[in-house]
Amino acid sequence: MKWNKILLVNPNYKTTGYDFYDSAFPPLALQYLAAYVKDFVDVKILDTKALNFNLRDFYIRLKEQKPDMVGLTVPVTSAINHVLEYAKIAKKLGCTVVIGGWHPTLAVEQTLSSPWIDILVRGEGELTFQELIKKGTPENVAGLSYKINGKKIHNEDRPFIKDLNTLKFPARELVKDYEYKVANLTCDAIETSRGCPQGCKFCSTHVVYKKSWRPRSVENIMKELKLISKNKKIQDVFLVDDNILVNIKRMKRLCIEIIKAKSRGEIRKSLYFFFQARLDKMGRFPEVTKLMGKAGFWLVLVGVEATDNARLEKVNKNCKIDEIKKGIKALHDSGIVIMGNVIIGVNLDDNLDDILKTIMKTKRLTLDLPSFTLLTPFPATGFYEEVKGKNLLLTEDYSMFNWLNPVIKTDNFSPEALKKLLFFGFYYVSFYGGGLKNKLRLLKRVLRKRGITFIFSIGRFIKMVNAYFGWRRVVLKGLDGLTDYIYKEQRDKDLTKEYELKEAIIRLNQV
Repeated sequence: MKWNKILLVNPNYKTTGYDFYDSAFPPLALQYLAAYVKDFVDVKILDTKALNFNLRDFYIRLKEQKPDMVGLTVPVTSAINHVLEYAKIAKKLGCTVVIGGWHPTLAVEQTLSSPWIDILVRGEGELTFQELIKKGTPENVAGLSYKINGKKIHNEDRPFIKDLNTLKFPARELVKDYEYKVANLTCDAIETSRGCPQGCKFCSTHVVYKKSWRPRSVENIMKELKLISKNKKIQDVFLVDDNILVNIKRMKRLCIEIIKAKSRGEIRKSLYFFFQARLDKMGRFPEVTKLMGKAGFWLVLVGVEATDNARLEKVNKNCKIDEIKKGIKALHDSGIVIMGNVIIGVNLDDNLDDILKTIMKTKRLTLDLPSFTLLTPFPATGFYEEVKGKNLLLTEDYSMFNWLNPVIKTDNFSPEALKKLLFFGFYYVSFYGGGLKNKLRLLKRVLRKRGITFIFSIGRFIKMVNAYFGWRRVVLKGLDGLTDYIYKEQRDKDLTKEYELKEAIIRLNQV
């Protein structure tokens, strides 16, 4: 066997927009890979993000461990440049460097062009990686791209795993010494399905999984949840699925089984869950949403994307704004906290009035934790091909693709003005327009779901306050000259009356 000692690495990427809540999630993808090779090779996981390593720390650890192969994952597109710095260090120390994840899958040619990358795993990696290690060569291994003497070779695609119940459970024992926390809550992660049948224009999930959706059975999920529950340190479990509610009957059964397992003591009553889902689906099935609340689901991350039907249709969201509002109501009736995101400039033809209306409507949606992003064309998505074809792309420096940097040209805004509008949205909805009433409502909802010890944990309080004011500083800095104006003139005004602000932003656009 060519590679006897393998080190799988979660890089300590830093990218504004991802790192303000001091969160560290388990590297689930690496745990899955390790589970498929640990029986016949020495494999370890080095989580430099959990350890907060810098590049020198990584270099020292690599020299100490002396692996034959280093496997790197790229969790988000904006992390790619930083990950390639890790690859450079590993390559210079004589390691074979393998890279995988969503970004390498979406941008194969560009990623493989790096002199520091030897092999690239496309799509699902478990069986591909296992075969690579067993064969000791990438030749004829489906799902791999690699280089020989500088020539790029792309093997045939590997079919998706048909039955996800056959997946080995992640090798959690390889990360047992790391501490993973979200809002100072020790967490784990689980994947109950893969893919999404929707075709949202800006999203890469349906591109990677070719619009397919494959679920694990309720029985299989419960078996893994019971194992997670045995670790009494774990307080929360993140269900990482991109679209967990495709089969609503499956979700209903899962909730019922969790409730039963908690009543029998097979899963701790103190184990809670947070997840990602579509608002329109939860609005159509409020009875299932209530079951989720009873089972311990307490926080959901949702993409609202747009605040009117025309713009929802523009991005192929395949739902109406009334359905989104019903979903918000269903979640609140179930005691579930909503972290929801709206895209600024979701229509390339949006003007100033359009964006200010979007900000106003976002406030009225009563999201508990509202946020904004800029429309971003991730590689290989339909939207990416569209804007590149129209010569609207400002840059292909993927470190800029973090939803907060303007990377698209528009007729109505300079990049600087568009970014100020984004930050004004954060300021108005989160720090000004939300008001004390909304913050108290959120506090009560969390208190009812998680209890008084959650609210008054000193460590959690300090972390959340630091995160809040850290992000607030970024927002205020992003507003620059508008900050004093907003403080002085707009404190008690409704956004609909802020004509002076419109004029200020117009002037900024002309600079």
